[in-house]
Amino acid sequence: MSSGSGAVGKHFVPAALLAGALVAATAGATAAEPARPGAVAPATPATRQLQPKGPILLEADEVVYDTQKNIVTARGHVQIADETRVLLADSVSYDQNTDVVSADGHVSLLTPDGNVAFADHVELTQDFREGALQGFSALIGPNGRLAATSAERHQGRFTTAHGAVFTPCKICRETGDTTPVWRVRAARVVHDEVAKEVTFHDATLEFMGTPVMYLPFFSTPDPTVRYQSGFLRPSFGSSSNLGSFIQVPYYWSMGPSQDLTIEPFVSTEAGDVVKVEYRQRWNGGGMWLQGSLGYDSDASPIEHEWMSHLFGSARVPLGGTWRLGADVQLTSNDTYLRRFDISDLDRLTTDLFVDSVDGRSRLAVTGYFFQGLRATDVAAQFPYVLPLAEYTYIPENRVIGGRLRVDASALALYRVDGTDTLRGSASADWWRQFITESGQVISFEAMVRGDAYRIQDGLLAMPPAPTDSLDTARGLTVGAVEWRWPFVREATFGNANLVVEPIAQLVLAPYGGNSDQIPNEDSTAFAFDEINLFNIDVFPGLDRWSGGPRINAGTRVSAIFPTGIVEAIIGQEYRVKADHFFPPGLGIGGDHSDIVGSFKVEFPPYVQLIHRWRVDPENGSVALSSAPSSAWMSGSERAASVMIPHA
Repeated sequence: MSSGSGAVGKHFVPAALLAGALVAATAGATAAEPARPGAVAPATPATRQLQPKGPILLEADEVVYDTQKNIVTARGHVQIADETRVLLADSVSYDQNTDVVSADGHVSLLTPDGNVAFADHVELTQDFREGALQGFSALIGPNGRLAATSAERHQGRFTTAHGAVFTPCKICRETGDTTPVWRVRAARVVHDEVAKEVTFHDATLEFMGTPVMYLPFFSTPDPTVRYQSGFLRPSFGSSSNLGSFIQVPYYWSMGPSQDLTIEPFVSTEAGDVVKVEYRQRWNGGGMWLQGSLGYDSDASPIEHEWMSHLFGSARVPLGGTWRLGADVQLTSNDTYLRRFDISDLDRLTTDLFVDSVDGRSRLAVTGYFFQGLRATDVAAQFPYVLPLAEYTYIPENRVIGGRLRVDASALALYRVDGTDTLRGSASADWWRQFITESGQVISFEAMVRGDAYRIQDGLLAMPPAPTDSLDTARGLTVGAVEWRWPFVREATFGNANLVVEPIAQLVLAPYGGNSDQIPNEDSTAFAFDEINLFNIDVFPGLDRWSGGPRINAGTRVSAIFPTGIVEAIIGQEYRVKADHFFPPGLGIGGDHSDIVGSFKVEFPPYVQLIHRWRVDPENGSVALSSAPSSAWMSGSERAASVMIPHA
């Protein structure tokens, strides 16, 4: 037998694939004269069809050329790379007679799209288009994993795996924990590299290793696909309002920055609806529109036969620091949104604005339109805001060692039937913080504000005002000092830091500031909680003001983990004299407030839970308890979510 061996190291050969490289290297070699590494013989009829498209790198500890059997073998740390693929193995051989490449031992193949395939033994044609693999596994996209006892490759695009397990989820990094949240076991899995699709046959869906569903056949885009057109998961069921219903959405990927979803909805008792959602992003902005059109031939005259809605949002850059924006919430029917499970909102807000953000300062001019869907709402009493102009100026440099903020606003609010309000307001707020050597945090804050009002049609008002026409003004001042002292220690569990932080705040403000002559337009939805407990003004708007001296005290306890936080807050307000201008039932305004607090668990992006509560200290009754929460069961934010409201 005649053979030759190349030198140990790298072999640069002008061939597109391993077969072409090895065939070209063996041409002209004899037993008496071993082929030189990198030598290329003139192409023969057997090798012309294997002419390379570009150079590749062949690296191995040893290359052996068997000229009698026409077999070329590379052994030891074999690496073969061309412009698009990389093959690694302990041993690779090419049989020129059968045109087959064989690879053994720790075989891995990196494809142009970033997928990686692993195997114990591989047999492929010279162009890698056909072949068989034993002990097969693959990494697909950033998180996808596929493993099988055996697999075949067809037509250069299909990989068929037998006895396969597939998961699109990240594997937990904890030592010894290799069970993904979701995975699929299937008798046969076909991956189409061109169509970017994975098809499952005779499949079982598992959650945390437990089978939960059997499907004889289904397909899904592979994990490398971000957007792909096709039908989404249908939904069906029945209810007393809709009867039996079915909804089959279709998703159309119109490009990397825009898409369209069409959702036909058919019911037996409430008519038919077509929902459409369009999304688009562009430099510095984007647009989202969701609309629907429904028809119910059996609807009452009040509900109307034709029904529709339009929700949306858009942001358009105008150049420089300016942009144009709009938010839309409109419907043709008071019950339509809830009947067809489109939205639970009972008050809709539409706005159009233009704003400019320059550094830490902002100027905005906004117009508002409101629509009420409650049975008691009267459309003529809902206001039009045309316009609300707001300006915030925050200097980049410190003023007297602290942060200065200046705000100014002008409001024009009109009603068809009710109070019309013109309001101008200006304020200046100064804040400075000190940290002592022992770690105590002391903050000082002072604010002055002036408001001027012109009120018309007060006697017809919603909300009421005492006279038919009135001009009034007020001046407001407040000062506060806040003390915090966080104590930190390392926990004995979870690599966490425990923080206990007592908080005390003294607020000094004159009594009063509120007047029955000023209608409450922007602070009607006030709720007292731990968020505004330590604000110098607890109200969210300008029409109401929390005056009078008071002390706020509380404690924050936190466990800070590398990937999230668990936190609890409790606090209460104490007043020298009760302020009876606060409406009853809010838990604030007496000589002491309700006790407010919250419990928060955040491990983004998987878990976010916040529970807020308010307790009456006189009788221990819970006046407010709410727990909006959400949890994601995998790395994808869209995988699963749970919303838990509490009355």
